[in-house]
Amino acid sequence: MKLLRCIALGSCMAIFAFSSKPLHAQDINNSSVIDSSGMAGSPSSESVSTAYDNLYWINDTIAYHYLPTQRFGFVRNAFDNFLHQPKELVRRENLKVLTLVAITSAICFYYDQEIVDAAQQFGRYIGLSGENNTYNLTGNKKLRINVPTDLSSGLYYIGDGITELAVNAGFYIYGLAKNDRRALQTAAQLAEGMISVGSWVQILKHLTGHESPEYASVPGGRWRFFPSPVDYHKTVPKYDAFPSGHLATAMMTTTVISMNYPEYKWIKPLCFTLMGLCGYQMLNNGVHWMGDYPFALALGYSVGKYAFERGHVVVNKNQLPSTTHKPSFSYQIHPTYLAPGTSGLALTVSF
Repeated sequence: MKLLRCIALGSCMAIFAFSSKPLHAQDINNSSVIDSSGMAGSPSSESVSTAYDNLYWINDTIAYHYLPTQRFGFVRNAFDNFLHQPKELVRRENLKVLTLVAITSAICFYYDQEIVDAAQQFGRYIGLSGENNTYNLTGNKKLRINVPTDLSSGLYYIGDGITELAVNAGFYIYGLAKNDRRALQTAAQLAEGMISVGSWVQILKHLTGHESPEYASVPGGRWRFFPSPVDYHKTVPKYDAFPSGHLATAMMTTTVISMNYPEYKWIKPLCFTLMGLCGYQMLNNGVHWMGDYPFALALGYSVGKYAFERGHVVVNKNQLPSTTHKPSFSYQIHPTYLAPGTSGLALTVSF
């Protein structure tokens, strides 16, 4: 019962944290724009006029106008995104959410071993393997592209980088084929987010040195802060549990896609379900503790939201020029000369 109460409390706090405008960033309804270079400003009359022929309607009154992407602009934007994240930690608006993340993490840390044991026991009960069975597409041990070969590894690979790259490529290819700016900006934002979130995850893993369940030497896993880089890379699972890169990347991907396509209400439920399955499987296969998740989700959300705020204008319906024009005309009656010795009246109509 103690374990169940812990899981329920932690889950409720996490859901509350990520459904109540977490990690404050610029409100998308303020009709501002951040272009591909990261510069912010108000939409000009020219941009609104241009948007008239290139709108993606979100609802009856709000539409997004997407700017053209810049070649490799996502690399520069990723650097800006990376540097922006520490600023979020000091925002007063984020204090409530960060407190919830800290409390949820602390509860999970305390019960981590019990949660992992219960998850693995349940996995054995339903016949779900804790092994990651994969196939290397290249056949080269130095250049591995692994794909899952069964359900358990498939659940684990939901948050893997190769899955996110495939999603990104899908948006990019569709955007090129259909000349769809929204899809192209989404692909650029996903690339930006992957670089930024991946960089922060690796830095934090190398700083905290938290043992994964599979290699835990004490219940809950030992923390070895600032481990030697040589020791780290000799036995990575002994040091790389916190935070979860899988869930951070999955949350970033979910955030970017759902914010660019808010009219598709099924995106969030689907993605959150897949993230939940991936999170469970990482407990089941001994890769992560529950305590590795709350901060990873917060980081992924923050990176994804900042990436989304780039490259589009929010246009209100009342900003658009009128598409209806009332017909107008004028007329003039004047005398005119018709032939020798005759005259008359002429009617001139202009419209």
